[in-house]
Amino acid sequence: MTFSQRIEHGKPYLMGLILGLIAAPIIAFSAGWVSTTGARTAAVETARVETLAGICSSAAQVSWAAQNMGMAALKGWDNRAKRGELVTATMEGMQVPEPLSKKVSAGCDKTLASS
Repeated sequence: MTFSQRIEHGKPYLMGLILGLIAAPIIAFSAGWVSTTGARTAAVETARVETLAGICSSAAQVSWAAQNMGMAALKGWDNRAKRGELVTATMEGMQVPEPLSKKVSAGCDKTLASS
């Protein structure tokens, strides 16, 4: 087999290799198989905020129920001041990192408004 015949025989493999090297990263990133550091950091922060907001909401509901108050008294736009006071009081007893405190209190307030 001559050199030119070997090149002709190997062209499909070489083209497949080149196309695979180009297509594989594009497919992997668009399908979500590979995540960037920024995306992973954002996902971890979101999970932390949701967890802490859930804990805050549960503690606030227990505190509200201990005062013999119904949860309906916290719902709606008109009761946002009561919710804000309750969330603030509940957040004082929690150890929440400073950069997350606003997001956690907003999530806690949103949960209380819809529960």
